[in-house]
Amino acid sequence: MLTVVMPETALEIILSNIKTTAFTETVSLYDACGKVAARDIISGEDLPSFNRSVVDGLAVRAADTYGCSEAVPSMLKYSGKILMGQSVEAVLPPGCCMEIPTGGMLPKGADAAVMIEHTENIGDGFRYVMKPCAVFENIARRGEDCKSGRVIIPHGTMLGANNIAVLAALGNTHIESVKPPQLGIISTGDEIVHFSRTPRGAEVRDINTIALYSCAKSCGCEAKAYPIAPDNEKVLESTVKNAVKECDFVLISGGSSVGEKDILKRVLSDIGKVLFHGIAIKPGKPTLFATIDSIPVFGLPGHPAAAFFAFSLFVKPAIRKFLGSRHDDLRIEAAASQNIPSNHGRQETVAVTLKNNLAIPLPAKSGIVSALSSADGYIIIGRDDEGVLKGERVTVNLF
Repeated sequence: MLTVVMPETALEIILSNIKTTAFTETVSLYDACGKVAARDIISGEDLPSFNRSVVDGLAVRAADTYGCSEAVPSMLKYSGKILMGQSVEAVLPPGCCMEIPTGGMLPKGADAAVMIEHTENIGDGFRYVMKPCAVFENIARRGEDCKSGRVIIPHGTMLGANNIAVLAALGNTHIESVKPPQLGIISTGDEIVHFSRTPRGAEVRDINTIALYSCAKSCGCEAKAYPIAPDNEKVLESTVKNAVKECDFVLISGGSSVGEKDILKRVLSDIGKVLFHGIAIKPGKPTLFATIDSIPVFGLPGHPAAAFFAFSLFVKPAIRKFLGSRHDDLRIEAAASQNIPSNHGRQETVAVTLKNNLAIPLPAKSGIVSALSSADGYIIIGRDDEGVLKGERVTVNLF
């Protein structure tokens, strides 16, 4: 029998044994997506670096348009055209205007832009403005986007394409990022064969190695897949020892239950310290956590869906602490499409798909993997709840 701990206790034990890494590396902006910023990134310049128009139209002095209308337009002397990328040194005199494109530099003296739709050109050397505008209307002011000296990306941010765009706009070519951890992945079991092979008899393909490898990469980690370890204590011990020498985390799937061939706890107890074995969750009850020479080692269930959810709930937070990452999963609220019963006494994770703001539960057996492909996320039903009623609002953790 397993002596289970509560999920929150398990996570507390895990995180108390994870140290935030001090190792950093400098990476090109081309390689920065998915990396974690090691330092606050500070803007070295104003963005935009000049007052610019956000519309195609006329650069004007706002005061020259006050009180105008279609019936009584403002008549402004046309003083030329501003070109994209052109620096404008001339001062716009009162009563004058200049044609300006979207993104064009506002000339000195001008303090607004009028949309071209609100102007008229009858070819007499003047432009007629039929709608008044306020000071700085239709203008992106210097430093309005980013001020020089301001923190634009805090340390711990996992950089996405949106962050990369801002960094490029400010002229950054490289950033200092947290060096990603190396995750070693070991699948165990005499019945497991490489996923490229056709199983014979009662053999099954190794799903967990590639699934956990992908999970690791999606969290900003490097990953190394080790050979499948058979149900042999000496072979498993040797494989684990090698992984601990080479990696910052080790994930082992299978062998963590209490059957005759579930040898993982014995092996880890011999070469390290098992801190807990069993969590009051469904799926994923046999999950264990150990340390070997301060390296965190996770024993995950052999069933792929259970291993996937155990990774999401326990390994991912550990990785984020290691990276010093502020990143968190996206969550949305939805209504349960139907009654979802749950086992009293264990926290349950249920994969769901989303449709028309409804959370639709998918098959819950831990050995079923096709449901994960269809899922948009998962909900968590507390151990003291007996389930969710149809129409009840639930929080969906998005994949």
